[in-house]
Amino acid sequence: MGLFSFSKKSDYVPSDEFLNNELCNKYFFRKMPFRLINKNKIAAFDPQSPRVITFDPWPEGIFINATGKLTLKQFLIDTAKLYKGKIPSSLEKTIIEETERLINNNFISISDYPVELDESLLHPQKNNK
Repeated sequence: MGLFSFSKKSDYVPSDEFLNNELCNKYFFRKMPFRLINKNKIAAFDPQSPRVITFDPWPEGIFINATGKLTLKQFLIDTAKLYKGKIPSSLEKTIIEETERLINNNFISISDYPVELDESLLHPQKNNK
């Protein structure tokens, strides 16, 4: 299943450091359309230049969940629930750092309020083969 093993329940509570991060309560949303390139991988298409972006697992997970409906805190808690057993101590730091990279590369953006994505950004594009 990739990075995570599903478990039934998590009582994960984010650290004060995470809760005090400026991104914690921000909604995050994608700014690029994407396509499934196989069952477990996506490619995003930059509308501003002729480039295709593929992601490592962490940024891909954040990008896929960047629907404008979750705050980063909600994403962290949902992600923590996917771990069976001990949650890695680096989870919060990884999510913050990878989210910041995606924002800095203009792949996603943040908002104080939920965002309604255009259909072209909400769902994977169909292959035109």
